[in-house]
Amino acid sequence: MQFIPQMLALFGAKTGRIGEMIRASLSVLGSDVRVFLPFLILFVLKAGRGLLALYLLYLGFVTQNWDQAFPLMLVFLAYLPFEILVQIFLQAAMSQMTRDVLISGQVSSIGIAKTLFGNLFSLLFIGLISVLVRRASDSKQEGFLGFLIAIVVFVVAEVWDLVSNFGISAIVVEKAGIKTLVTRLKELRSHVPEALVGVIGIDLAGGVAQSIFAGSVVVGLFGGGAFGYLFADNLPHGFQAQFGEITVNTLPSLSVLALSFTLSGFIAAATVFAKSLYFTSLYLFVVHKDNLPDEKAPSLEQMLLVGKRRTT
Repeated sequence: MQFIPQMLALFGAKTGRIGEMIRASLSVLGSDVRVFLPFLILFVLKAGRGLLALYLLYLGFVTQNWDQAFPLMLVFLAYLPFEILVQIFLQAAMSQMTRDVLISGQVSSIGIAKTLFGNLFSLLFIGLISVLVRRASDSKQEGFLGFLIAIVVFVVAEVWDLVSNFGISAIVVEKAGIKTLVTRLKELRSHVPEALVGVIGIDLAGGVAQSIFAGSVVVGLFGGGAFGYLFADNLPHGFQAQFGEITVNTLPSLSVLALSFTLSGFIAAATVFAKSLYFTSLYLFVVHKDNLPDEKAPSLEQMLLVGKRRTT
């Protein structure tokens, strides 16, 4: 199951670093395919949001079927909060799988179910805060004050990213409450470089990949639009749109966007996947190193060092 690292490496060296961390993690976790199930669900969920937006564009510019578009617009507005909440539970599932493999050597489906249902309210609380932080991150302010607010929001978002990832690991590994979580965060102070690798390093690599890909998509859209204009009558008429007196076939542009949303969802899901593996491993190494089998501890330490070396 090396397809994720190989796919990420296609987007450049920085993105390849996520792949290196996943590869190192997999060398510790083994090859149980169930470890990839949460990733696949999250990938479908993230790609689905983009494809839903794309379908709304098709309904608005091509068919102009507003009776169908309006209820889907309501679904789209609720999609992101739903996606974030589901992502929190998928991260918990990934974390539980990582914990199971590292401690006992095999994934326990019953253990995953107990973790998700037994910590329902704690995970929902983390999800709610994550939704609010995401909304604050998406809000835009103009001027110098807006610039300062954007910096503050960015810092808060990164800090919350660290707390939420480490918090999910604490909930999964030892059913930690708020007091225990605060104590565990204090223990993390001696491992700040590794923690920053897990948050800023992985996010930076994923962000660079998506930025590079976004630039190529813009070029593709212009090319797709020109192709759709020049060959409007030679492409399926069901994708033709009228912009004033100009007829453009939207199929090439929609195809480019569909590919973009799919690959972007893949990269975003891989980023979450990498952080979940990394932080659970880091939590076990920092807090419960004595519980790790003797043969796992050296390889786990090497995995964290690989992430630190390659991401910084």
